[in-house]
Amino acid sequence: MGGGSPWIAIILIILLVMINGLLASAEIALVGLNETKLKQRAADGDKKFILLLKMKQNPSDFLSAVQIGITLAGLLSGAFAADTLAQPIITWLKHIGVEGGTLSVLRVASVVLITLILTFFMLVFGELVPKRIAMKDPEKTAKRSISPIWKLSIVTRPLVRLLSASTNAVLRLIGIDPNQTEAPVTEEEILLMLREGHKQGAIEESEVEIVANLFAFTDLCAENAMTHRTEIVALSPGDSINDVVAMMSKTSFSKYPVIDGSMDNIVGVVYSQDIVKMLPLDGLDPMPYVKDIMRPPHFVHESKSLVDIFSDMKRSRNRMAIVVDEYGGTSGIISLTDIIEKIVGAIELDYLAFISQNEDGSYLIEGKLDMNDVIDFLGIAMEPEEHDTLSGFMISKLGYIPENGQTPMISYGDYTFKVVKMEGALIRLVHVEKRNNAISRVF
Repeated sequence: MGGGSPWIAIILIILLVMINGLLASAEIALVGLNETKLKQRAADGDKKFILLLKMKQNPSDFLSAVQIGITLAGLLSGAFAADTLAQPIITWLKHIGVEGGTLSVLRVASVVLITLILTFFMLVFGELVPKRIAMKDPEKTAKRSISPIWKLSIVTRPLVRLLSASTNAVLRLIGIDPNQTEAPVTEEEILLMLREGHKQGAIEESEVEIVANLFAFTDLCAENAMTHRTEIVALSPGDSINDVVAMMSKTSFSKYPVIDGSMDNIVGVVYSQDIVKMLPLDGLDPMPYVKDIMRPPHFVHESKSLVDIFSDMKRSRNRMAIVVDEYGGTSGIISLTDIIEKIVGAIELDYLAFISQNEDGSYLIEGKLDMNDVIDFLGIAMEPEEHDTLSGFMISKLGYIPENGQTPMISYGDYTFKVVKMEGALIRLVHVEKRNNAISRVF
């Protein structure tokens, strides 16, 4: 090449840089492709995606072929540049009278300078720019480069086999199994990607929340989503339809369990839709009772997973299940709405509906109200403790469960909290009043 035309060398170098860029972009593009999407596109019969899927599933041959091409492109471009492009500079130096030791030093300097210039162009146009383009649209880049890369992998297959065998041997020597598959994608990694997508504005916060709830959903059981037995609004078999309609007007529920004597003896379920079908009630003769229209109850154990309960409800078309403990006693009830709320988030009522203000400025707050809502409403600073409800907070501070008729009081922050009404082991109603002088504890 010493006497060759520098223009031919320049053209060859440009071609080698372009080949290097093609190989580098193809490597990044294939690594960035989603195998699941490739399988879907390959199933449609697209030949290019079939080839891409083969490469994605056997990346060692592909990566070895790419590395061979990149290495050869770099070596050949460096050889052409050092040997051919430096010669015109040496000839010009001789022409102006430079010779001897000075000429030798300048010969080396010109080779180094040309190498540095070539390295710059190779990095920018043969590596960085193609890789950034491939990262921007890996699927389009991979489709465009698949044909030449596939041909290259066929031509270099014998050398690739040798390199693969050598690579596997070295991996075994350092204690790595070359046949070990990649670790599966975990829930944590998916959530991290979703949150990163949310930060970049590509994914809505509600979408991230739903996916996170779905992952948690599979670990939940009936006990985690049920309405506790103390919160159940129930009917009796002897109640009339008018009684049911009156109950419906006072509550927002669409299904009611029917108890015969005690909460542990649930004999049926009444659906409001069955009542609606009977309207108008004036023409009913005789007027039916709850026992005449109730449906058979569906029982589930409190440890049964929500996934299984959801499947059962879809299959049986039941929309409510009675949750029982290991002794057969009623723990609570669970509806299809309760299950869906675990995925899409709770459908909360305005917490102000659980608070009423007295004429003197004090408040009556229901014990089942979430403690976070109490804190927001009163504007008090909460200690770092876990209390789901106001009732739980009161019992924790008192240190015992009040009996019916007892009205103990505690002080917290600028407020006094006084038990007004008990229902079993739960505090049903609390009187809250702002005070002037803090008292640590009053009984």
